[in-house]
Amino acid sequence: MVADSPTDLSCVVRAFPAEPTVDAGGTLVLHVATDAACYRVRLERWSDVGRCVHEAGPFAGEPAPPGAPDVRWDWPTISIALPRELAPGAYIARFIADGGASERGAPRDDTPDARWGTALFVVRARSTAQVLVNLPLFTYHAYNLAHVDATWRSEDAACLAGGQLTSTLQRPGGGTGGHLRDETGVDVYDRTSPRHTFAHWDLYALEWFAREGIAVDVCTDLDLHRGTVDAQRYALLCSFGHDEYWTREKRAFVEAWLDGGRNAAFFGGNTCRLRAVYDDASATLSRDGVWSDDLPEDALTGLSSRHGGSKWAGPRPATGYRIERGAHPLFRDAHVRDGDTIGAGAALVGYSCDGIDPEHAPPGLVALGRASFDGWNVSGGNGEIALGGHAAMVTFRHGDGVVFNAGTTDWARALGWGEARTKAIARSVVRRLTEPAQRAARSAS
Repeated sequence: MVADSPTDLSCVVRAFPAEPTVDAGGTLVLHVATDAACYRVRLERWSDVGRCVHEAGPFAGEPAPPGAPDVRWDWPTISIALPRELAPGAYIARFIADGGASERGAPRDDTPDARWGTALFVVRARSTAQVLVNLPLFTYHAYNLAHVDATWRSEDAACLAGGQLTSTLQRPGGGTGGHLRDETGVDVYDRTSPRHTFAHWDLYALEWFAREGIAVDVCTDLDLHRGTVDAQRYALLCSFGHDEYWTREKRAFVEAWLDGGRNAAFFGGNTCRLRAVYDDASATLSRDGVWSDDLPEDALTGLSSRHGGSKWAGPRPATGYRIERGAHPLFRDAHVRDGDTIGAGAALVGYSCDGIDPEHAPPGLVALGRASFDGWNVSGGNGEIALGGHAAMVTFRHGDGVVFNAGTTDWARALGWGEARTKAIARSVVRRLTEPAQRAARSAS
């Protein structure tokens, strides 16, 4: 699937942020290349219903060629002063060329997803949120091809997920505004965006939090890697979708987060499977093997793809979790019972799932539910299932903190579909894992 393919590329605008996280009241620096004479920029907040919060421009357009996949793209820059009153969350910079692209084949403006003309960034601001949601920026870029020419052939055919050893984060893409390695592999359960984009999984999660009235702040992998998150402000770290690429620094930060008595909920699959190295000086991400050959991811997440499975193309048998511990405290508000099956109608157990490895399962691991891959056809290279593979939903203590792992990438999509029991479990887990902080906040007020 190649979305938003313009019929005239002469006025296409491509861009990326110099830094993916910016403070409210600070300066957003964007690298921009276009053949348009001038363009405007619309800033939209997409932590709930997308809305325009600021406009800037016009700016004079400057053309620039695409760069190599492993070197910073040294494109012209513009600077936009951000209003101090901006709320924290996920934002899109949308570029509108004056003449040309805005009338001929421009990306739709009712979605943050596009192959060109948009750039994702996060705004950090003062808040009282107890929940921090991480956007998997490293995974976005691991699947990012960035640029496609007028005949829709990739000029940047390599990426980490396709075997490239090193990729730069300083290029279009990284959640939106770039082409994806697997964008031709349509997700039959959500054709509105390719996988490994912000809109495909993470936006559904943020929209769900907003509907639930749960305040959240947003960060990216780079913030966790650099340790620039003030962990003392939060009770719970959440990730969704496909949070696959982790550096040692990011993992150490999250483990310290847990050891310090804060909690984590991984509402995704394939979490922390691949190890990466990030170099700040060159803004490049490099593959560094798999975590299982060093410190297995199970010690952090409780689960592993080594005992899981994936179905990359086509439909799957309707698969959900069979509940095994309905009376567990994390499920107190979910009203589920042992033997219940949840999420099958929404194909909850999906694209990539993780299971329990008995040899590496952390002490005290509790299986809350499991699902088999019976009937899944992964012949012809459209998936893979480990010997004895299954999907599992688990919890355990890590230091003084608690980990919940949903074990499937498609949890956020099921929330977007409004699947009642998936929502009920997510609501109960978030409540239980923020409860001490909520009590403390009430006492302080």
